[in-house]
Amino acid sequence: MIILAKKTKKVIYYFKHHYVTAKHLKTMEAFTLRVVVSWSGGKDSCLAYQKALTQGHEICGIVTFLWENPSHAHPLCIVELQAKALKTKHFKAETREPYFEHYKNALLHLTENEGIEAIVTGDIAPLDAFHGNWMDSICKELGIEVIKPLWGIDRYQILKELISQGCKAVFSCVKKPWFNENWLGRELTWEAIEELKTLRDRYGIDLCGENGEYHTLIIDAPILKETIEISKYDIERHNGAFYMKIVEASLKPKTNWK
Repeated sequence: MIILAKKTKKVIYYFKHHYVTAKHLKTMEAFTLRVVVSWSGGKDSCLAYQKALTQGHEICGIVTFLWENPSHAHPLCIVELQAKALKTKHFKAETREPYFEHYKNALLHLTENEGIEAIVTGDIAPLDAFHGNWMDSICKELGIEVIKPLWGIDRYQILKELISQGCKAVFSCVKKPWFNENWLGRELTWEAIEELKTLRDRYGIDLCGENGEYHTLIIDAPILKETIEISKYDIERHNGAFYMKIVEASLKPKTNWK
């Protein structure tokens, strides 16, 4: 922590990447935790990471939970590039039945070996009884916190904030009957959001794809030190969904990075 004296004679503290007054310092210290971010590679985990930084938390790394059947929407090859671009530790936790116990063991390992006090998730709202409570139940048993920076925020506000903060995401998976394969690889822009709003009004889809209508991959963001270039991909079709099957992808320097 660095203390800066301003011309106004007000003492300003530089605390974990933020300039704050003494009034707010104790609050930040009291609620600052050593955390790991649950990272799928999509827009929500990226925005949650950025918000956790803004809140002053100490991020020791990201954790990706690997199921028996690899995610087509969030291929590991891209997630690994994201981790390299983040310049942070990437913990990979293999998960299978019984899922509760495997998640618990993974977080216990991070608690004991990395000293984490909380896990940050990109959850927005509960989808059902299981998804709404299982992470909370695991963390309660382990005595650590669950931080949900996006919880309860309006869907449009989340998308708006994502783009306004300079994050770039592409559609990696879209489902029928709402989308066709032309959406794959397309960047989530203001124009795309307007089209999503039309689909929401017409068919009732979730604006953020919370019901699995679509998934995204982050290819650039303020927290990434390099950008991800997906130079070649094939289109995979499975169970009424279209997926990007990554063939070639790499990290590229940011032209404006200093």
